[in-house]
Amino acid sequence: MHRETFRLRVLRACLALVRPLIALNYVAGAPKRLSAGVPDDASYGLIDGPRLVHLLVLGGLSGSSVGVRSNELGVAHQFAKGLVRSTGRGVEWESVASSRPRLAATVASVRGLDGLGSFDFIVLSPGVMDVLSFASLPLWSKELEHLLAFLAEKTSPRALVVVTGILDVSNYVQVGPMLSRMLSHDSARFSAAAAAACARTPKTEFLEMPPVEKSDFIDGAFSYATLYRRWGAFLAARVTAHLG
Repeated sequence: MHRETFRLRVLRACLALVRPLIALNYVAGAPKRLSAGVPDDASYGLIDGPRLVHLLVLGGLSGSSVGVRSNELGVAHQFAKGLVRSTGRGVEWESVASSRPRLAATVASVRGLDGLGSFDFIVLSPGVMDVLSFASLPLWSKELEHLLAFLAEKTSPRALVVVTGILDVSNYVQVGPMLSRMLSHDSARFSAAAAAACARTPKTEFLEMPPVEKSDFIDGAFSYATLYRRWGAFLAARVTAHLG
């Protein structure tokens, strides 16, 4: 974890006083180039085959499928396709997102779900909007700890909960260099907290996702579909061995 400088600590204390206004602007999308709409088609599906695998993707960019026209271009479906290719098994997939993509909203959505015990894999992608909104790390960490404990209790013994690292989007938001460095620093701090929470929770694994690459930009525009395709294939490759 990067050590926080005195200058950053002072800036963070000042930002804490105006956090509600900053959070409102970020969530509204005013200073972000990554802002985009979400699809309105079915956020679940079935790829037919033997010995069905059930997977669920929650929260963040991964759960929301933000920036693509269909959930079939999102992480959950791309993950499912990768598992079909690598295992020959059928996959039933679902993604869940809130209209407010903060961890607290994800927690509320998860606690309202039925049938958590049926899933083989649950992918939880927290943190990006919390970082962009300058959320309190101690409070966020407690929320995450409680959510992971809830999932560990409600899922089956065979299930694996994968918590993804917080994507560093500091180079893709329209802020000055000081705030950009702070966002990058916060992404590392939140990821470290998530990794520590996973280490303390059974059936839970922390996983750093591939970062944004030049190949994710097409004619100068960011392509969410390209990123989600890489993420889905990456997840499938990492969890296939867990199926045995």
